[in-house]
Amino acid sequence: MEYRPHKMIYLILVAAVLLLSGISVSAQNATDLLLKTVVIDAGHGGHDPGTVSSDRKIHESDINLDVALSLGSLINEAYPDVKVIYTRKTDTFIPLAERADIANRSHADLFISIHVNSMARGHSDIDGSETYVMGTDKSESNMEVCRRENSVIRLEEDYSTTYQGFDPDNAESYIFFNLMQNANFEQSIAMASFVQQNMKNGPVKKSRGIKQAPLMVLWRTTMPSVLVEIGYLSNPSDRKVLTDKACRKEIAEALYKAFCSFKAQYDAHVSYSADGSVSSGAGGARASASSGTSSSAASAVQSPAADGKFYRIQIFATSKELRKGAPELKGIKDYDCVKSNGMYKYAVGKYSSKEEAQKDLAGFRNRFSGAFIVFY
Repeated sequence: MEYRPHKMIYLILVAAVLLLSGISVSAQNATDLLLKTVVIDAGHGGHDPGTVSSDRKIHESDINLDVALSLGSLINEAYPDVKVIYTRKTDTFIPLAERADIANRSHADLFISIHVNSMARGHSDIDGSETYVMGTDKSESNMEVCRRENSVIRLEEDYSTTYQGFDPDNAESYIFFNLMQNANFEQSIAMASFVQQNMKNGPVKKSRGIKQAPLMVLWRTTMPSVLVEIGYLSNPSDRKVLTDKACRKEIAEALYKAFCSFKAQYDAHVSYSADGSVSSGAGGARASASSGTSSSAASAVQSPAADGKFYRIQIFATSKELRKGAPELKGIKDYDCVKSNGMYKYAVGKYSSKEEAQKDLAGFRNRFSGAFIVFY
């Protein structure tokens, strides 16, 4: 596609508007922070079979759906209070935008997209599972997955309008993903970690790790989101597992265990210390933060507990440090910025208890939909 500067400027402006306004704002109250809704997305479907075996008999879409339905059943059985929503329950085609919109309209707390990987002929030795979170790492291997998963939009009617001229094969189109990092990144990483920890104990034992990539279906969601490639259909060993009903059930069980771990952490408001490690509500490293401009008009700040432990509200994170007074801060002048794992994390307030932080959380979520409580 011919590169047109004015088109790229338009894409950047569209991304900025979405970042500032939010695609969907969570309706959770400050006193209602439990994980109550999960959306499970079986990738592809209908006239989009996804990756297909060399004999054309095995379709990724069928494998994805079986694992998705098994995962949802396990969650329903163990957590009757958790609402499980599927983007599809049959062999039907659902546009990428609609998959994310289903999660956004449902005010979901977690989005899990299930897929099967594949490599070109001559690379059948590559195997294992890997989990993607929204990011801007454009290494060649990651971009191959991006091109394949994002190219589904070409099967949609008038896709160039729906996705503001985005072209999955044009590297320049991915520039607008750079503006969309937010606080959900950390929670997505946590879920991805649980997925890979459990998947490597299953029938597909090799873990290819956690990766970042500009995937359309993850970019459009406004909650912690992961895309799991449960194995390689192009690899003989993985293919044997993926086509076995009992093995697919084991894969669903591994994803279910990851969900259980994530829900336990989410419900307990366990979050991250300044070095990026997971802290358990009973302890954690104190942040070494660089303060933003102070202001007497800032939100109320409570005194930290005598033992030095306290809570903050992280409003968002970004891959690039913002200047003071940047529009992304939406008028917030009293904040701390911590750099961790290549991300600049912006937090406000200092509260002696989680309950005190919860009182202010709803107000911050009106402006920053991905805000959440952090324990230091």
